[in-house]
Amino acid sequence: MGIDIYNNPQFADVPIGLRLRQTILSASDYVPPVHLNRVFAVCIGGGGSGASETTAGVCGGGGAGGFSQGWTYVPASCLVGLGGAAVTGASAGNTGESTVFGMVIAGGGAGAVSSAGGPTVAVSVGGAAAGGRVTFPSSSSVGGNGAVSYTGAPLGVPSNGISYTGFGASGSGGTGDRTGGAGGAGVSSGGGAGAGSTTAAANVTGGAGGRGLIGGGGGAAYSNAVSPTGTWTGGAGGQGDRFAGGAGSSGVGSNGAGGGGAGYLAAGGDASGTTGGDGGLGGGGGGAAGNGGTSGKGGDGVIFLYY
Repeated sequence: MGIDIYNNPQFADVPIGLRLRQTILSASDYVPPVHLNRVFAVCIGGGGSGASETTAGVCGGGGAGGFSQGWTYVPASCLVGLGGAAVTGASAGNTGESTVFGMVIAGGGAGAVSSAGGPTVAVSVGGAAAGGRVTFPSSSSVGGNGAVSYTGAPLGVPSNGISYTGFGASGSGGTGDRTGGAGGAGVSSGGGAGAGSTTAAANVTGGAGGRGLIGGGGGAAYSNAVSPTGTWTGGAGGQGDRFAGGAGSSGVGSNGAGGGGAGYLAAGGDASGTTGGDGGLGGGGGGAAGNGGTSGKGGDGVIFLYY
């Protein structure tokens, strides 16, 4: 008979002797334990949403929600962070909310930038970075991959594109090679970058979300050439340790939205047409919108209580 390592308490990454007692998806789910002074909490913040764009450029996917765990006092209430809301038009993605249980706090993933702007400060407490964007006319530089950044390690900075502080670095914008940079790997992984071209026959591929415990959203793909004939393929959402990221949408001169990143509790959503895939439950980053479409929302956070 096989062993399920994820549901078997002896394999849990928590102090020996404790069992998972509560899985909290919203603050109203929480029942304060009685006759206890301390519990061990695992918190995951909400994922950031992908951005959306018009003809000004191409955007990236949202960053994964942060991950934090530790001992804490027993609070009377808690906060489970929502994922960043989906956007449309020329709009920056929304940063996910923080998840808070007593002294254990996990920040939300960054929302991706667009021509309308984006986050200007580092995401708190370990939310991952969002993917970079491309502004037309695109330059001839080659999009690189986001650097790897794990818990406690120095933060990676891509060679070009947008980057924000977090466990996973953002993907850098793909330009000359028409391929977006992948999001950085990490516990909470970065969003993939958008990829653009000004050539009608170019095949354009958005950057994949970063792979890790929680995946980042995939970047978008688009060409602003007249009568494009190349294929636009949105970047796949980042793979998680437990679930898959969503697929990007693809079409000849159409679609090009990014897939949602895998959450800790569910797979990322597939993109459809110009609508990005939603991040999976448990902090997955939302996929970027195809040009003129709607981005994917970030996955909501969660709290696990052990005692």
